[in-house]
Amino acid sequence: MRILKRLLFVLTGILMLACTAPVMAQSADSPAPLTAADIAPLSDEEVRRLLLERMVEEPQATRGVFNPAMTAYRFQRGFSKVRARATDIFGSFPELAGMPAEWWKRMTRGRDGRTFGKFLMIFVLSVVVGGLGAYGMRERMLRSARTSLRESPAGQPGRVVWFVGLLIGEVLVVVVLGAIATLMFFLFVPPDGRDRTLFFFFLAAILLVVLITGLSRTIFSPGDDRSGHRLAAMTDAQATRLHRSIVMTALISVFSFFSCASFAALGIGGEVHDLLLVLVGALTTLLLSATFWGSRRAIAGDILAGATEPGAVRRLVARVWPPAFALVPPILYVIVLVQTFLGGSPLYSGALLTVFVLLMVPILESALNRTALRLGARGESLGAAVARVGRFALPAIALPMVAAGWRVDLMPMAENSPGGRVAQAAVEVAVILFVAFALWQAVRIAIDRQIEKEDAAFMAIHGAEAMEAEQGGAGLSRARTLLPLARRAALIMLGTMVLLVTLSAMGVDTGPLLAGAGVVGLAIGFGSQTLVRDIVTGFFFLMEDAFRLGEYLDVGSVKGTVEEISVRSMKLRHHRGALNTVPFGSVDVIQNFSRDWAIMKLRIRVPFETDLNKVRKLLKKVGQEMMTEEAIRDDFLQPFKAQGAVEVDDYGFVISTKFMCKPGKQFVIRRFAFQAMQDAFEAENIPFAKPQVSVIVETNGDAEEQTGDTPGSVAGAAATIVSR
Repeated sequence: MRILKRLLFVLTGILMLACTAPVMAQSADSPAPLTAADIAPLSDEEVRRLLLERMVEEPQATRGVFNPAMTAYRFQRGFSKVRARATDIFGSFPELAGMPAEWWKRMTRGRDGRTFGKFLMIFVLSVVVGGLGAYGMRERMLRSARTSLRESPAGQPGRVVWFVGLLIGEVLVVVVLGAIATLMFFLFVPPDGRDRTLFFFFLAAILLVVLITGLSRTIFSPGDDRSGHRLAAMTDAQATRLHRSIVMTALISVFSFFSCASFAALGIGGEVHDLLLVLVGALTTLLLSATFWGSRRAIAGDILAGATEPGAVRRLVARVWPPAFALVPPILYVIVLVQTFLGGSPLYSGALLTVFVLLMVPILESALNRTALRLGARGESLGAAVARVGRFALPAIALPMVAAGWRVDLMPMAENSPGGRVAQAAVEVAVILFVAFALWQAVRIAIDRQIEKEDAAFMAIHGAEAMEAEQGGAGLSRARTLLPLARRAALIMLGTMVLLVTLSAMGVDTGPLLAGAGVVGLAIGFGSQTLVRDIVTGFFFLMEDAFRLGEYLDVGSVKGTVEEISVRSMKLRHHRGALNTVPFGSVDVIQNFSRDWAIMKLRIRVPFETDLNKVRKLLKKVGQEMMTEEAIRDDFLQPFKAQGAVEVDDYGFVISTKFMCKPGKQFVIRRFAFQAMQDAFEAENIPFAKPQVSVIVETNGDAEEQTGDTPGSVAGAAATIVSR
């Protein structure tokens, strides 16, 4: 009860404010000065009344200044006007019962009942024939759509395609039904203004009910939704209940309002007609509020289903909006009552359109958000971006629709009032943000797709092991290196343009702002020479193609694989895991281990008594066998070969070998080379040279030599010496 009292108090305040707004606007205009010619024809009573009215008018000197007494007077006068008008309207209640008889009298005036019966029969027949033709066409379209839908993957994109197809089908049903019914009516009914008026009124009511039913059926898919393409995230029971409530409300409300319109078209107007509209509006308001209150949990569930993990804002909207939405029809009804009581034309169509928009926007927003999330998870970036742009476009579409329903021209209103200019600036900013968001999505998608192509080409050529090389692995392409920087630059440019255009729309002169920004940038440049040096040096490094993503660099102090490039620095990942951030200005020399080719040299030792010519032939054979190895043969640029004995040390001859290969592949080939040489030497009984220590021990005047080729042997010989 307390909530109801507060609601009535708020509605009364809205009613009084709306009532007094036109009166306040009228009182702001100065009354025209009276002349002697104006007063001469007036009687004494009229002059006295005129003087009393002028005495209570606001003085010219205080016009536009807040005056509590005048404000109270305006409220009183506006409330009196509303009360008088309401008294006249509700006072015509006894005439309400005679309206159907008057309607029948005017429809049958000058003709007999058979003529009117013929009109009704042809009207019903034309609607039935038109309906059969329209729905037959719709069923054929649905069969074709179901056949193509079975071959397409299920999921949220399929729901959107299904929704668009059904929507087009429902619109075509309305068009075909209206065309066939109109054609039959004009062919078989003699021309009569009353019949045509009545025909078009009730045909429009039927078409509107059919359209609302079709839209509701498309969105909620009542019944058992076996196809899984329901646009709203509701259960079968919830969707069926909401659909039936909407159709029943539309059926009662639309035919009631169009019946009222037919009364006015036949000349039955005045207070009794306004009373009929008030009663029909009250019935519609009750039906709508009951519908939305009964489906508040279903609407809340659909809003929460718009995101995988709903945030705080979405949870708040899901908790507050569904029960609050049930109060929207009564508030709009109060506004329409104010229009009626002030003598204006009640815009019930605007109120109903507002309710429809407020119902559809959350449902479509949730569906588009679900579509964006699922398409993004599947890697379909274009479809996800279109869904995200569609979400932002919903308010831009809904606002003009609501304004048109209330017959409000936004542009003149924006030009003639400070609040309107603020609203115009807000609309311009919203349009700017929407366009910038759409452009950013297009640029981002284009760059991301190109990055995916470059990555796919790299993996096709080098494989997944290319990025796992210890050092010197093959880098990505130059385009792949520069594309992330281009994406970041596009984002900065779009953000700067949006900021400047937004400030301009808000009335800020951006010329001095740009000049000041230039001066500030110059001062920052002089004060931050290191930063400028980093940026300029990095720019020239990138233009000269000195390095790319994925390449292994040695910049003097650190080395590693290029993992990320920014405007002023790069990040090098060392092959042991450390990540080093290197400013470009601190780099003097860059050693790039990942360009063109790599040479790997391997050295082995053989004892002095080894046949070097035999070793050379053996290593040549090893190189030929390695060229036939499937895992590494495509990575060779020059085959594995021996360069001969290049050095002699204390243990034997040092033989050098080398091979040329693709960057980063040398470490894989090295493993194969070691294994192949070990197997070949073992097969030919050629040992590798081992470190040896010879110790001469004298025993009883005789020299005895003990040789050890291992640290354990040498330690044993030394122990023998000590013991002796």
